Amino acid sequence: MLNRSWPAFTIVALVAVAFSAAVQAQTASEFYKGRDIRILISHPAGGGYDIYARFFAKHLSSYLQGAPNVVPQNMPGAAGVIMANSIASQQSNDGTVIGLAPGSVATAPLIGGPGARYDARKLSWIGSMNAEVGVSIAWHDAPVKTFADLLTTELVVGGAGVTDVSIVYPAVLKNVLGAKLKIISGYGGSAGSSLAMERGETQGVGGWGYSSLKASKPDWLRDKKVNILVQLSSTRHRDLPNIPTVFDYAKTEEQKNTLQLVLASSEMHRAIFGPPGIPDARLKALRAAFDKMMHDERVLAEAERLNIEINNPMTGPRMAELIEGLYRIEKPVLQAANEAMSPK
Repeated sequence: MLNRSWPAFTIVALVAVAFSAAVQAQTASEFYKGRDIRILISHPAGGGYDIYARFFAKHLSSYLQGAPNVVPQNMPGAAGVIMANSIASQQSNDGTVIGLAPGSVATAPLIGGPGARYDARKLSWIGSMNAEVGVSIAWHDAPVKTFADLLTTELVVGGAGVTDVSIVYPAVLKNVLGAKLKIISGYGGSAGSSLAMERGETQGVGGWGYSSLKASKPDWLRDKKVNILVQLSSTRHRDLPNIPTVFDYAKTEEQKNTLQLVLASSEMHRAIFGPPGIPDARLKALRAAFDKMMHDERVLAEAERLNIEINNPMTGPRMAELIEGLYRIEKPVLQAANEAMSPK
């Protein structure tokens, strides 16, 4: 019972605490019923991340307790770092705001990603829709047809910002393996980079997720409008058994270690996460919804029809474990990776 002699501000504070406790005590189903959830998208409309995020948003309500309304919202910039900064420090942590971004948002604070102002270990990791195999591609009339050609002949490639894989991956190919790449940034997401190539402004894209390429430009693969030069992965994609990987060209242990760290984020390529401190019951509900969706045959069949590759999805707890391991990597390896990723 409230004492009427207490100051008004004390009564207000007690009421606020009581209200907060009541909200915290709600089940996930009670909390989410009738609410909106926003899914922030790290890249512009039309590219691979946008396609995946909107597919996830379309189905999330069916699997999440309380069946909330799910609203996608693009927040592009710095390969997801701008969105990750916003989620980490500006967005509500009540479970109504989550985001989808490249797995590189987890490594950006580690390896000097410009502007990354968050600790990835503290984010609420929900799941990753696929493990990615990155590729480097050249337009069909470019003088470079294979990665071996790229070691002797220059290729002009376009990309987004300095933290995006479209810039980071070709920089690594150039700095670690000696690929002759001229890297031009500022094209926005993959939609801008692909348009630049079609217009003849550039000759290729040095780093692009193969699943994004399949989802957004299936005609390029069908009609052989591009040549895939190399796979940015330690293993070959099942569709590309005869295309070499970067590790086929790595000659030293230092080169292999640098490549391994840079490409680690591709294991959780379509990363879905929320702010630090989402209440446990809601985080568990979000993770459970993700897991159910990623194993639903109906969802998987629809994804296949739309060329949306769901390949080795990763659970939220596994992502958190992987990120903890990355934060334990020794500084010399981190420094070498940071230097390799600079588009000099």
